[in-house]
Order: sequence, then structure tokens, then C-alpha cells
Amino acid sequence: MRTGVPESSGAADARGCSGMKIGMITQWYEPETGAAAHPTAIARAIHKRGHQVRVLTGFPSYPQGRVHSGYTMRMRQHEQRDGIDLLRVPDVPSHDESAVRRALSLVSFAGSATLNAGWLKGADVVLTYLTPATVGLASWTLNRLHGVPYVLYVQDLWPETVIASGFIGNERLASTAERVLSASLRQLYARAEAIVAISPSMATTLAGRGARQAPVSIPNWVEDEVFTPADPGWTPQLPPGRTWFMYAGGIGEVQGLDAAVRAVALLEDRPEIGLALVGDGVARSGLEALAEELGVSDRVIFLGSRPMEQMPALMAEAAAQVVSLRDLPLFRGTIPSKVQASMACGAPVLCAVAGDAADLVTRTGAGVAVPPQSPDALAEAMRSMTDLGDAGRRRLGDAGLRAYREELSGAVGAARLGEILMTATAR
Repeated sequence: MRTGVPESSGAADARGCSGMKIGMITQWYEPETGAAAHPTAIARAIHKRGHQVRVLTGFPSYPQGRVHSGYTMRMRQHEQRDGIDLLRVPDVPSHDESAVRRALSLVSFAGSATLNAGWLKGADVVLTYLTPATVGLASWTLNRLHGVPYVLYVQDLWPETVIASGFIGNERLASTAERVLSASLRQLYARAEAIVAISPSMATTLAGRGARQAPVSIPNWVEDEVFTPADPGWTPQLPPGRTWFMYAGGIGEVQGLDAAVRAVALLEDRPEIGLALVGDGVARSGLEALAEELGVSDRVIFLGSRPMEQMPALMAEAAAQVVSLRDLPLFRGTIPSKVQASMACGAPVLCAVAGDAADLVTRTGAGVAVPPQSPDALAEAMRSMTDLGDAGRRRLGDAGLRAYREELSGAVGAARLGEILMTATAR
């Protein structure tokens, strides 16, 4: 039984749009944190605009790769959060380095979601949070069986992402997987009423892959109620006496954080500069060993995962937020949501990502952009941003905050996405 908001409300009328019944399919949802929390921010922002939202999702397991405390894997579990109805369906939880287990996780959720897609057949339109790409099978099936239109919100490019990850070690198998995924995705794109990408370059790339409508770019946003400048009086959590640069998020191989650790080691003449890593992931143990090997384990600290609500105050302690990805072509067309989270908190950004992310940071004056995977460039940026002092870094943070509120906030993104969903329904 639906218990969401009515189909129209004063809030919706005030914004000039009537309430719709919107389904959403995503493998990740709150209480998962980090990158897995983004679908939650999207669903809430749409719901706040007066639309009724139902979400088909999995059981929370990110980032540890095991089901969160308080949940038990079962065939179906109904839940409600903030007026949004959820149906959780099972998958094989895995976020480790095993290609087999990761593949089972993606395929198992795609199967479970497809079998339960009928739960969304009363929706006017379905928004598909397309990462991983296997999630699209449920939307495609729902469209074929019940005629429900769908809109794709593409978070990363497939098959490039799976091939670049290196999980498929066999070259022939990787080539076969690339062909199969490419053919399947062309069918998925062809039946979509609209395709939204998280960056301009990604939208341009997707335009040549069978889309009926020209893809548009709407960068991800963050929970505006959570990610906001910290209130004065927060309790310090980082060791005193150092200027800390911070990375907060999943600690995987694709982040290329070894360059940041090596950058700290290059700053032998600046022992007051340190690096704090907040989060967890498969690459953490290797980075800890690298810091020990380079003799900087006192200046590179690992804080583990923290609740989202604690992040603004923790981020406020750092000189800048480090955003890092390996130097791969597919990452040049993405904007990691850590950029938006930092800007929303008024935190300066040290961006080691090529392409659209670097362009955004540079254009808005939110921080400093350097080439990815370059310890020398990162070390020099850390040095120069430290020398700016509190006032200079505050100017960068203020510029980023202004740009976030004007261009990237939940209100701005949800309004644009709402228009696209309404147009998809009309078609």
C-alpha cells in the first residue's frame, strides 16, 4: 500500500508542476554511505517537489560487502523512509576484489529487480539510476511488459568501466563482454524516453550510442540538509599541529590514492602537511603499507568510515578536500560527487581528475586542479594551498559554495530532472 505524499501538493503547485507517481530503480540506497548515498538524495529531492516516489532497491551492504546490522537478507522487504516507499530485494553482497563475487552481486540484483519490477507498474515513469548498467534490465523489462516509460540517469560509462576495472583478466573474455554489453546497452538506450548524464562529456559520448533523444547533463547533487558549511564550535577530531588535506569516500584502486600518499612523502621540507583518509575499501591496506614503507605513517592517517552527518564538521578541519581518480579516458567525462559535497560545505577542492571535474573546479574558482596520478603536482598543490593561509583558502571555499547553490544544488537538479520526467510521461 502506498503511503507517500498525495499526487499534488502546495509545494508542487508552487513550483509549477503537478505530482507524478515516479518509480525508481537503484541497487544502492540509504543507509549505505558514500557514493551509494546519492540515489537517496535524488529520491528525496524529487519527493520534496510533491511527487509520489517508490524505490526498488537492494539490501544495504556498501562499503563493507556484508548486510548492514538491523537487516536480514530475504526475498522481499518493505520499508518507508521520509515518506518514500521502498521494496528491498536480495542480491549477493560483495565489494571486494573478487571478480566472480562482484559479478554475482551485479547480476543477482538485476535478476531480483527484474522479477519484482511489476511492483512499479503503476508508475507514470521510472527513473533508473544506472550504475551498474545491469540495473537497466529491470526497467527495460517493465517497459516491454507494462509499457511504463523510463528515464536513465547514467552515472558511469559501460562497458568502459567494467573493462578498465581489470576484473576481467582474460583478454578474450573481456572482448566478448565488451561486445555483449555494448549491444545490450544500445537496446536499453533506444527504448529510453530520456537519458541524463552526470557531465557534459558523458552526455556527448552517449549521444552516439543509440539514444532516441539527445542526452542531457545534470551533475549529481548531495543531501543539501547534510552537506552544508559546518556550524562554528565543532569538536576537532584530527590530530593538532598539522595542515591536513583530506580524502573522504571509497578507497579503491580506481581512486589512485597512492599518488597522494607519495605526494606527502615528497614534502620532506614541510612536515606540517598531512593527509587524512576517511572511508574504507579494498585499497586501504595497500595504502597503509605504502605509507609505512615511505616513512610517512605519522603524516598519513586512516580514519575509517564516518556517518554522513559528521562529515561537514570533519571536512571543515582540513585545508582542502582531495578528489582523485586514475588517469583513464572514461574518467574524463565524470564529475565525482565528492566535488559537489566539498563545494556544498564551502571546502576548497584539490582536484586530481582530468576533464569535466577539473574544468568545473577551475571555472568556479572552487580550488586547484592538477593532472591525475602525479605525486609531484599534488605535492606542489598541497604546498601552495597551505601557503594561501586560512583567508586564501576561505575565498576558494566561498566561491565553490556560491557555484554549488547556483548551479548544482538539489533544488536546481531536481527541478531540471522533474521537467525531464514530466516530458517522458507526456510522450
